[in-house]
Amino acid sequence: MAVITSRIPVFYRRFLYTITAASWLTGLMFFVLSRWFMVEGEFGPEKHPWQFPTLMVHGASAFLMMISYGALLISHVPAGWRLNRLRYLGIALISLVALQIITAWLLYYLGNETVREIVVWCHLAAGFALPFVLGAHILAGIRHRARRKKAVTARAWPVNRP
Repeated sequence: MAVITSRIPVFYRRFLYTITAASWLTGLMFFVLSRWFMVEGEFGPEKHPWQFPTLMVHGASAFLMMISYGALLISHVPAGWRLNRLRYLGIALISLVALQIITAWLLYYLGNETVREIVVWCHLAAGFALPFVLGAHILAGIRHRARRKKAVTARAWPVNRP
């Protein structure tokens, strides 16, 4: 019988953490630049010159995250579900990423400014929360592995009792 494992390879994990950090930082930077930073241009106040390049990097890292998300949906998620581990945090992560994808699509195509403003705040809230939920999921997984390892070690080395 094959051993079920939900562990993500180190290289892929580092890649996922890097693109998550890049997407999070550029998304936050874009939001700050778009809301609170204007520069004086030739014809009056203009958008900050870093705003568009920041959005381009944010979009690129978000596309890489979507590809990674798809890979996790076919490997890590089913294995974790069969092992019955960290389901609530996993569902929260899947939901946040799905919300990010949906709201990003809406921001790209939505024309109604009133609804768009609501979608911006939903995208910001979900995006801001994502690394914290991911961190909680990672820490819970590390704790679970440590407890399991300790239990296996305790069974393998019985204590002699008088």
